[in-house]
Amino acid sequence: MKAAFTMSLATALALLGVAGCSKNTVEPVASPVPKGMPWVAQGNNWAAEKAKLQALGEQFENSWALYEKLRADAQGGQPLTWQQLSLPAFDWSGLYTRSSRGIQFDPDLGKNAGPDSAQLTAEGAAVVQKKREQLARTGGGEYDPISDCRPPGTPRWHTEPFMREAIVTPQQTWLINEQVNDVRRVYTDGRAHTSDEDAYPSWNGDTIGFWDGDILVTHTKHLMSGQFQRGLQPDYSDQTTLVERWRKVDAKTLQADVWVFDPVNLAKPWYTRQSWTMVPNKDRTLRIRYWDCRENSNNSIVKQEDGSSDFKGFDFLQKSDAAASGSAAAKKKAPQPAKR
Repeated sequence: MKAAFTMSLATALALLGVAGCSKNTVEPVASPVPKGMPWVAQGNNWAAEKAKLQALGEQFENSWALYEKLRADAQGGQPLTWQQLSLPAFDWSGLYTRSSRGIQFDPDLGKNAGPDSAQLTAEGAAVVQKKREQLARTGGGEYDPISDCRPPGTPRWHTEPFMREAIVTPQQTWLINEQVNDVRRVYTDGRAHTSDEDAYPSWNGDTIGFWDGDILVTHTKHLMSGQFQRGLQPDYSDQTTLVERWRKVDAKTLQADVWVFDPVNLAKPWYTRQSWTMVPNKDRTLRIRYWDCRENSNNSIVKQEDGSSDFKGFDFLQKSDAAASGSAAAKKKAPQPAKR
């Protein structure tokens, strides 16, 4: 029995592609080294480094050209293996939330700032100005289209302050947002984008990518139009495309370089560094649960004539009614379940 067990274990390891294993030892898995552009740490010289990353995006006419340059520098990338998933660099498990507390698309900007780091087209600037006038007229009131429970969409996906989860496999990486059960699937199995003839716009578009060492490089297209966030944030069109470089920078932090290209609203690509911090969860009681904001009628929000929004109406019990419903008399009058 013992010999049979040893043989089956060795066979299983061989099938998994573990090289150099013996009866008692397994060779350590080597960590892949990036061949392309190195990761830039977000340190004291961040403003200067950020300007360089912005300038990098501006060198290219479109996002695909930038993506192809990154892929060429990475010599096509290196396929991820199941064995490498045991390395800390690829262990993206856990729950995360946005590192900055605000919802600005550029986390480096102040809470009430406009899109100061974005270079807008005349059309994009006009949209922001209209929002500025709306907020001034209503004292900050506005209607957010996602009030009807639609997904936030990408690139707004990066800004939402809810819990996140990432699942890494050799052929796909799933980037999960707790809000409305929102999942971005990144295909790293070598497939191309869905052809333009067969594609249609969707909330998160179509994303493909490759691994350059421990950096996940992605390209996204076929998106729906939306807004980067509430307040003085720009809109983005259905011509928007993105390039991202994802990396786990330490035991508790995921970050992504993001270049957004949109010929309608952005005169130049908009670079930002997005960041998510792991949520403490030692007892593992926190988890992402199914989200449906329609299941509570008191979540219904309507657009007002002045462009602001308000709740449609509440059906909460009055205090006296609530007290009565919990009284012994009320319980006695309450219908009882039928006996079987």
